[in-house]
Amino acid sequence: MRNRIILGILVVVLVLSGFAFAQEEVQLLEEAKTLLAEGNLEEAQVTLEAVRLSLWNKLPMRVEKVTFVEEEPQSFGFFRKRSSNLFAAGERILLYGEPKNYTILHEDNLYHVFFVADAKLYDSEGNLLASQEEFLSARYVTQSPVFEVFLNLSFGLTGLEAGDYVLEVLLRDKFSEKSAQFRMPFKVR
Repeated sequence: MRNRIILGILVVVLVLSGFAFAQEEVQLLEEAKTLLAEGNLEEAQVTLEAVRLSLWNKLPMRVEKVTFVEEEPQSFGFFRKRSSNLFAAGERILLYGEPKNYTILHEDNLYHVFFVADAKLYDSEGNLLASQEEFLSARYVTQSPVFEVFLNLSFGLTGLEAGDYVLEVLLRDKFSEKSAQFRMPFKVR
């Protein structure tokens, strides 16, 4: 009986916290709806962008479209996917990815983004072969929120014998506790 009461209280707390979590966005959406009905399209767009930023900062960080690429990508969304995960010994490994929901800090009319990346290399049995913390540091200070950031990661993994490996990358948001991890299996021939 006691466990049911505790479970019931926990459910109520979670429901109410989820309700409070979304109130700001619901109010902004209602405001945007009113602005649209009044024909104020530009003001509605500004309000909807505020909703996007609010949700972006609340959602868990993740990385989309992680893929091996043939050459260094030049900009967001423009990459040439590699046809396989098979690499020659000594060949440079290039990765593309699109981080999402990193913290965008709004301060003094500027927007700040700051995350770092750690890398680990494992063999086929899961043994850690190498690691490097903060091999990437991405910091942006802009006049507008930046939602389209891409990863252009390059790894020179010389000295690897033929076999199966896993490259693990962990992105860590420096303005929050958010992080996102991905693992990319590959082969060296």
